[in-house]
Order: sequence, then C-alpha cells, then structure tokens
Amino acid sequence: MGVEMKVGVIGLGRMGSGMSNNLIRKGHEVYGFDVNQESYNRCKAIPMQPQEMAKRADVIILSLPTGNEVKEALNLLKDFRGTIIDTTTLSVDEVLQVLDQASINLDYFTCRLERGPKEANEGTLAIYCGGDRKTYEKLNPLLNDMGEHVYLGSHVQATMLKLLGNIIGTVIVALNAEVSTVMRTLDLDPETAVKALSMGGANNAQLFRLIWQAKGQHHESFSLDLAQHVVEMAINSCKRYGVKYLPLAELTNGMMLTAKSLGIGKRDVSEISKLLDMINSSK
Repeated sequence: MGVEMKVGVIGLGRMGSGMSNNLIRKGHEVYGFDVNQESYNRCKAIPMQPQEMAKRADVIILSLPTGNEVKEALNLLKDFRGTIIDTTTLSVDEVLQVLDQASINLDYFTCRLERGPKEANEGTLAIYCGGDRKTYEKLNPLLNDMGEHVYLGSHVQATMLKLLGNIIGTVIVALNAEVSTVMRTLDLDPETAVKALSMGGANNAQLFRLIWQAKGQHHESFSLDLAQHVVEMAINSCKRYGVKYLPLAELTNGMMLTAKSLGIGKRDVSEISKLLDMINSSK
C-alpha cells in the first residue's frame, strides 16, 4: 500500500469505477464524479462535484470518453493546485490540444492504461506514463497501488505507445477469431487447445479471448465499438508522423466497422468472431 492520499476520479465508467474501488481498498480517500447518475452505483467513492473536488483532493484522475470531455474537465479544475492524472485514451492531436490548455496553470501528467476493468478493480493495470519526470517520481506510491507502471518520456511518447499497443492487441484478437472458427470445426476443447497454443510461438496476451470466441461466450469487457474507435485513432495518429501504410491495422479496422454495422460487439471486441462465423456459414 502506498501513502494514503485524497484522490478525485472524474469519470466513473468501467475503468474509473474500478480504479476508485481499488484505491478505496488501498486506504485512500476517494471522491467521484460522473454526469451519469447510475455510475455511482458502480463504486463507493464519495460523490462530489469537480469544483469541490479541486479544493480537497491531492490528485485528480480523469477517466473520460474523449478529449472533449478532458478539456471540459480542465476548465472546471482551472484552480486546482494538485496533480491531474489523465488516463483517457487520446489521439496525438487531442493530447497536443489538452497540453496547450493544461500548460497555463495545471500540473498535468499522462497515464495511459492497458488491461481492463477487472485489472482496474484489482490494482493490476499496466500504466504508460509521460510528462515531467519529477511528477512521475512523486506519484510513484499512488501508481504502485494502481498497477505496474513505466515512465516513457513525453506525453506524446506515452500516448503513441498506448495506441500502438491497441493496434497489436486488436489485430491479434481478429486473428484469434479466425482460429476460433477452425477450432470449432475440429471440435477442439477450447481450454485444452489454448493451453497447447500458449506453450509455443502462438502464445499471446489475447488467448483468454480465444476461449470466449471458441465457446461463443463473450464476457463484458472492452467493447468492439470502443476498440474500433481507438484503432482508427491510432491509425490516424501514425499517419500524422508519416507512417501511412498499415495494412493489417486497416484491415482489422474495416472488419470492426462491418461488425459494428451489424450490431455486433456490444460486450467485447472478441465478438468480431461472430462476423467471421456469419461469413463462413453463408458459404
């Protein structure tokens, strides 16, 4: 457990509420705010408006849908004298806009998150950090309570690595979806097959989703809609730096757009396998 702090969390969705509950268990005093009143049912944070939060908290964590909400939150926190940790998934363009706004009078630090709501609740997130090195060192005790973390350098470097990680993970999920179709045709036991695959060169961090895909039982985690949004954001951010040919990422993005148009993927990105099932069964 780190040093007990007063922590505000703005955005109590799956990730924000998970982080809140974890930090409460670790002994921190946690305040929470969300525009959706039902979000307060997800966590035990003390409900509080951002302006009041700014008067009480040592650190305020942002866990918001897009850069627009981040900019709105920064306006509400303009008098905050603590540190703002932004965990929102942003494009490079959004990061630069946010930094331009935050640089006026705010102590702003980037923490891009990997893994999901389960790990947020357990305090086992992977955290890509960017910004002032001294701020990172100051935040170490709190970050230790949230998960594993690594300092990467600038806000943009941490952001881009997060986006590249999303490309890798989502392309692998799509590849696993193809494999799951063949596994079912062969009547392979999903757990046994995945255990075998994990022993060799096919081992990957998304194999747990391959079990879901092979069984056709998808848990609620990271929606296909959100995954597609982030991958498209990642592709556009790569193009900003002159890297314009990303065939696997573009193909996967196209598959997800098709799946979305068919209403597939409300629970998890792994449901992209349903699109492949539909295509293969129609032949």
